[in-house]
Amino acid sequence: MPLPLKISGEVKESIHYTKFPTPQWWDDRAGSPIKVTDFQEWQGATGTWRGVFRDGKYVPGSGYPVLVIRVMRDEETFSAPPREEVDLPAGFDLYFDDASRDIRIVVCLDRCVHLCCSPGWQVVKHPPPEYKFLAPAPTYEKYGLDPIYCVCHGSQYEPMVLVKDVNPGNGVVYVGARHVHGPATRALPVIPVKAEKDVLVGGMPSSGWYEYC
Repeated sequence: MPLPLKISGEVKESIHYTKFPTPQWWDDRAGSPIKVTDFQEWQGATGTWRGVFRDGKYVPGSGYPVLVIRVMRDEETFSAPPREEVDLPAGFDLYFDDASRDIRIVVCLDRCVHLCCSPGWQVVKHPPPEYKFLAPAPTYEKYGLDPIYCVCHGSQYEPMVLVKDVNPGNGVVYVGARHVHGPATRALPVIPVKAEKDVLVGGMPSSGWYEYC
């Protein structure tokens, strides 16, 4: 199945909430724009970027599925490639950051690079993730929280450490949350973002970042 689905309608670059299969705090916001002020530290939610809307309503299954996570603004722990080393759309960055309000948000594609399952953020505990990490995982090792966790086969990704990696299917260099556990072999791609009146907006770097499902 191609990602995203090609459905006629208005494509919105802003990121909107999507309903989760089990009850979650954001379910009543499904279809609404995600604002950077919606999250407490370490809260996250599922959403869609470049979703299709008809008559003002989101068309389920359209767009790129994403995970939106407000991480800690910890400069000693958080890391990402310098922006000048990555070809990004003008006005966008690898994550949203507002020092004046102490807000930092990372947005990742919600498709595991292993077999395209849907990783989660602090929503699935059974079976619990394993804590044998292949690389430092400060989300757990410093803050006691699970990294991004794909319950299907156990892959985990660290949203506090963004790294360059290569999509083996097309050779495209991209940036993602570092792979720290499980059968996946590379980082989970991020979505470059900015905020417009506090609404999160995604920017396409290269579609090759996301071509693997």
